[in-house]
Amino acid sequence: MEDFFIQIVESERQNDILEELKKESLPLVIWGNGSMSYSVRKILRHYEIEPVACWVDHADITEVDGMPVMSIEEIVKKYGAVNIVFGHSRYELADAISEKEGIHKCFCLINVCYEQWKHLTYEFVLTHKEEYERTYQWLEDDLSKKCLTAFLNCKLTEDFHYILPVYQEHISYFSNPFFEITESESLVDIGAYDGDTIRDFLKVRKCYERIYAIEPERESVNRLRAYISKTKLKNIDVYPYGCWNQNTELDFCEDQESSGVGSGGETKLKVYKLDDLLKNKKVSIIKINFLTGVCETLEGASGILKEQMPKLMIMAGFDEWGLIQIPQMIKAINSHYKIAIRYAAAMPARLILFAY
Repeated sequence: MEDFFIQIVESERQNDILEELKKESLPLVIWGNGSMSYSVRKILRHYEIEPVACWVDHADITEVDGMPVMSIEEIVKKYGAVNIVFGHSRYELADAISEKEGIHKCFCLINVCYEQWKHLTYEFVLTHKEEYERTYQWLEDDLSKKCLTAFLNCKLTEDFHYILPVYQEHISYFSNPFFEITESESLVDIGAYDGDTIRDFLKVRKCYERIYAIEPERESVNRLRAYISKTKLKNIDVYPYGCWNQNTELDFCEDQESSGVGSGGETKLKVYKLDDLLKNKKVSIIKINFLTGVCETLEGASGILKEQMPKLMIMAGFDEWGLIQIPQMIKAINSHYKIAIRYAAAMPARLILFAY
């Protein structure tokens, strides 16, 4: 296993992107206005960095957070040369965009999603060396192992270029080299949001057996139900709850970026073990995309994982713990699972763990 850690960057020196942004004199523009743009605006406000505009080529709004929404041509005409901070996950475009007229520098924030803003330190990696090695050993193929190495090096240096050699643009939950999506799937979509994953699923397979959409956020549930009604989807059940390792109520905070369970939440949320919520139901795929409670959710689905061994698709790159704790939990529940990882975008937070 020595070869694995030979590949890990040992230097404590960070490319502190936010400190560099604070020193820049040119106007700063956010590229994009989706959910990740919200996360970027939040961290910039926290560090007292004020962008002057939001770059969106085709927008139906003219302002966001007090900033004008403009095309890049309009921005360059008004401000001259500008710096760009990515407000979306297409980091692989950064080098090419830097060559565009009027753009001085491009910045890609590595630690941005779910307020996971702190740096990964080499001391942490050394402290958890054996656990990372265990994950490395469990990974099924060489590219997965390269993805893990790239993840750690990217987080240690704040340089997304480590990911580019292992990123494959065609990879997604339902388009991967590890398993086929059949017409008899029963999909459990945990963190169903407004149906975005379901839409991706239906692009691959129009026919399915059942979809169980689990989403605790009230506004998202409303949009999800409206989508189901508008498209007349059949055989789909919506559960406005959370998943956990016991049936109880937890504090819940609803936020545009980082809704989740935890102390200090303004409301109470009913949470259930998936084993109980879907008792005697067929489950063939489980998708999980949130930060807090992934291992508790898996623990609450231990019966399903043991008896039915559904395919698992989990976003595991939000923080430094995901690639330690999530594989350990899966293997502890059912050691027969194979584990692999791939990037759905060229940023650490878009690292999908596949178990099959």
